[in-house]
Amino acid sequence: MTLKTLHYIMDPQCGWCYAAAPLIDALTELTAVNIKLHGGGLFSGANKRQLSAGFHQQIITMDKKITGLTGQVFSSTYYSQVLEDQQRVVDSDTPIAALLAAQSLGVDPVLMLHQMQITQFVEGRSQSDISNLTAIVNELGVDSAAFLNAFTLINGEKTAQHINNSRNMLHLVGGNGFPTLTFEHADGAFTKLEHSSYYGQPKQWIAYVVRVLKTID
Repeated sequence: MTLKTLHYIMDPQCGWCYAAAPLIDALTELTAVNIKLHGGGLFSGANKRQLSAGFHQQIITMDKKITGLTGQVFSSTYYSQVLEDQQRVVDSDTPIAALLAAQSLGVDPVLMLHQMQITQFVEGRSQSDISNLTAIVNELGVDSAAFLNAFTLINGEKTAQHINNSRNMLHLVGGNGFPTLTFEHADGAFTKLEHSSYYGQPKQWIAYVVRVLKTID
């Protein structure tokens, strides 16, 4: 089976992308699949939002649904340290820039994303805090100065362009939100994966993906 590129259109701040993390982990075991991340900028630019009371409650409701479907943990520390911070602006630009910077230094972006998700949703340390992001890449073997230099170069215009390209791809493949996963064919066509019915079922998910791969081999 030839190597297939799986485009994963996501956002580090997206709770449903955290819900999909075990499915993405399972995919890394398939040697025929090369996962390419695209940060969609859920809370980028004009979409950055402060944690209003209504938005706060929406997030709690969604988190509970995600835990019920997948078993993914949203810790009490996350709620007290991140979600209860009324001054916090929910920001996707910073974590997406960090992903791109880490990848430019040889870090596996899927691993980086998952560490960022754990840092925020389990350990209660914001993904928008550059010191937290630097600590993550340190744990992954990257020098702080090198990361901060790469982050400075990528944050801003290059990150905005990446987000714009990701949104264009989301439209191109017929996605309607994050996460969207789609295989690219050799002729440039795409086959979108219907992942939502496999939350919490990684074995069944892999069987489904293998079936899809056979149809596009």
